Amino acid sequence: MTNILMCCSTLDTKGGMVSVTKNYLAYQDWGDYNIKFIPTHFDTNKYLLILYFAWQFLKIWWNVKFGDYKIAHLHTAERGSFWRKRFLTKFFQSNGIKVVMHHHAAEFEEFYSNSSESQKKKIRETLAEVDVNIVLSKRLVAMIKDKQPNANVKVLYNSVNTYSSNPYSLSATNVLFLGRLGVRKGTFDLLEAIKRLDSKIPVETKFYFCGDVGEKEVKEKIKELGIDHRIAYVGWIDGEQKKAFLSNTMINCLPSYNEGLPMTILETMAAGIPNISTRIASIPEVIHDGENGYLITPGDIDSLVDRLYQLIINPDMRKKFSEESYNLISSNFSIDNNISELKDVYFDLLSQKD
Repeated sequence: MTNILMCCSTLDTKGGMVSVTKNYLAYQDWGDYNIKFIPTHFDTNKYLLILYFAWQFLKIWWNVKFGDYKIAHLHTAERGSFWRKRFLTKFFQSNGIKVVMHHHAAEFEEFYSNSSESQKKKIRETLAEVDVNIVLSKRLVAMIKDKQPNANVKVLYNSVNTYSSNPYSLSATNVLFLGRLGVRKGTFDLLEAIKRLDSKIPVETKFYFCGDVGEKEVKEKIKELGIDHRIAYVGWIDGEQKKAFLSNTMINCLPSYNEGLPMTILETMAAGIPNISTRIASIPEVIHDGENGYLITPGDIDSLVDRLYQLIINPDMRKKFSEESYNLISSNFSIDNNISELKDVYFDLLSQKD
């Protein structure tokens, strides 16, 4: 049995990176690999986070000293997340442990460009030092290689649990926004689109804004636009509540400005739900415009209004997009496929001679 030490945020932290980690930890068929999870972050102020990380590092140190770990799998984003993983990388490698750095950052380019020259040098060093950098799509390989050509980069698409048959309901009436509420995710663009659509779409069409952070600002904007009657829910959902919401969702809409490969898109497509999103990052590798969903340019509210209207009033188009979405995720983005590819990454690392 080969022991793998995995680090990420606590499992009650919101976001796609944690969703990926939860899927890994819940998986039942790791074969010869045993996953030990130690969280290194939770949402709090920086002083408490420093104390928390120090305490968790003691746990990591203890496991490394008295356990037999061959690989450390580090899930990382940008800013503080990256610097914590850089520190851990040096520790693990000094103890003969291979390091997988799994990049989930939606704003890594911005993080890098806003860093000082000395920080950029450290970022490039880290990208080269880790044994393998995992990115979420082919389009993101350049995110690493442009900064560090010597970096070892592998593509591993995010994945989700799939269904034995397409659960999508053509009688569903809700439009879902599932993700952090705010400008980066295009939340306020969607609110403006709802205002323009209000008099054109069926009265039963409701919009659910499901995300953490920014609830107050979103509710204020809803009131300002006078679209309270169109909004059914604002707030975070998870678990059984998410399943209930998905069962009556006809469209998922995520008009983001920055992303990696959003779990919300994969999760809803797995449930046969047509998506409207933006032509950025890895999204076009999953949503094929006009085939299984619609893509727009970030900030193009006119196109967002048009695409929403077309899907809301056209059940035949929704049915087509639903089948195409379900089939794509079932075939190419299942958790079984993802774990199989990740096992190959682990095997290759263990086969390398030091």
